[in-house]
Amino acid sequence: MKRELGKIKTIKIFIFSIIIIFFLGVGKYYYEIHIEKISIKKNIEFVKDESIEKLLDKVNIKKDIFLKIYFKMSGISREIKAGYYKMDNEYTISEFFNTLKEGHSEMIRVTIPEGFTVEQIKNLLISQGMVTELKFQEILKDIKFPYPTPNNNFEGYFFPETYYFSLGSNPKVIIETILGEFLKKFPIENYGTTEEEKQKFYKKLILASIIEREAVIDIEKPIIASVFYNRIKKGMRLESDATVNYIFGYEKKRIYYKDLKIESPYNTYQNYGLPPAPIGNPGDLAIEASLNPEDTEYYFFVATYDGTNSHHFTKTYREHVNYQKWNKNKPK
Repeated sequence: MKRELGKIKTIKIFIFSIIIIFFLGVGKYYYEIHIEKISIKKNIEFVKDESIEKLLDKVNIKKDIFLKIYFKMSGISREIKAGYYKMDNEYTISEFFNTLKEGHSEMIRVTIPEGFTVEQIKNLLISQGMVTELKFQEILKDIKFPYPTPNNNFEGYFFPETYYFSLGSNPKVIIETILGEFLKKFPIENYGTTEEEKQKFYKKLILASIIEREAVIDIEKPIIASVFYNRIKKGMRLESDATVNYIFGYEKKRIYYKDLKIESPYNTYQNYGLPPAPIGNPGDLAIEASLNPEDTEYYFFVATYDGTNSHHFTKTYREHVNYQKWNKNKPK
């Protein structure tokens, strides 16, 4: 009899312990999901079909057993809407995921590729409803920029980067943010304390814009820079196809001989020295290459057309022509 009572007592204690553990678990779950606040102060991008684990990594939330239960019970992980969210507060986990479920994306992402022209960037902003043609021109007329902008030409200063803007952002703020990024990367106090230094930097920026359009592989940018500097020192024309393309205002798949005869200050097949202004907006690696070129004896380069997007560099015109002949006749 005592043994049976002992068993019953043990069972009761076990059941009571299970109940206690259950309620402690429920309490812990409720606290972690609905009460405990976490600070999230960053812009978050959630891409369609992105894993929930990747999203959690972005906000430093660990996926524990309670989070798994929350996802299972609520099904919210399948209802999150893609978008760009500006998070700047303290949230419970449920508040955070409900915000993403409601899908009130507060941010617009704008990616400016390296080498884009101001015209292309303007059209990109217009296509996203962030500015109008007229407003874009008005803003540039009013902006006081520390570096040279001959004839109000801002080519070269719209820094290639991915930007996030709040919906309904003031167009002036958008443009000033993009131009401001350039000044952060290349502050005027480092490169242009005098008018002479500003003009010197501007010439390097012009060359950087050509390097950006000629180079595909980043590691080649300082080498291509050296080729152009060597040609300038020797009194040779730059003869850059990229400058001819700029005249047309679009990327021609092929430059013909007749194109090289076009009269334009940007045609480096016809004119010595640099074009009057940049031919696009270079990234930091192209600018750094222009500021710090490789030390070489190369004067020519040509695409290898071997699928690597690389170039073949030569010291003499004879070597340059011989390589082109070999490349043209080599077995495919």
